[in-house]
Amino acid sequence: MRARFGNRPRFAFTLLELLVVIGIIALLLALMLPALSRARRAGRNLKCVANMRQVAERFIVFADDFSVESRGNVFPADRSTFYLETFQESIYQVNSFWDLPNALPQPMDPARQPLMCPEGPYVLKRRANTPCSDGAVYPKANISVAFNRRLHRPTATSFQKLLSARILAHPDVPLAMDADAGAANAPSDPYYSAPPLDKPDGYESGGHWIPSTRHDGRINVAFIGGHVGSSQFPLTAPGWRWGFTPD
Repeated sequence: MRARFGNRPRFAFTLLELLVVIGIIALLLALMLPALSRARRAGRNLKCVANMRQVAERFIVFADDFSVESRGNVFPADRSTFYLETFQESIYQVNSFWDLPNALPQPMDPARQPLMCPEGPYVLKRRANTPCSDGAVYPKANISVAFNRRLHRPTATSFQKLLSARILAHPDVPLAMDADAGAANAPSDPYYSAPPLDKPDGYESGGHWIPSTRHDGRINVAFIGGHVGSSQFPLTAPGWRWGFTPD
């Protein structure tokens, strides 16, 4: 429509034309937003996979007697062995791995902490002079990455297992995985997770199995060999050795 004001011609939109333009914009947004949401989820999944791979690679260094620089100051009698909890504490930087001059509780940065899934929860804190088993990392309901409990305690009632460099000879054994510590059936120590298998080891009830399929129905799992797998059906994924227990 052409409107005239004095001798100067000007262009203006009718109400119908404005409504058509707004409708087209709304339609484009409706088409684009799901794609953008999928892209963001895909990006967070890639970040999770990268985090898991970092954890696995750091474990390889930690377990190798010739590569490791420090296993903290909490040593078993045999210094060529270590506990999985000690490695976990090295990632969280708690207990003997505390890295700050003061002992005040500290929030963790999700962008820098590989044991925090990019899909959340996003609030996790750590306290000094405390092992993980005593609540060094809290709130427990926000734990989003758990370690393989069978590497920590081969049976549900056994003591912590000492590991050594020999564990690196088993690359297809799961090391860490997406977890949902806020689940209704989450155990009191959600730092670890173990699936029920067809053997009487105390885990067959499923009470310690807290996987999270937050990545479009899939769980990401880091393996001792340094690689990361993803599956909707982790217990039947080919080659995933959930039943392995250390010697």
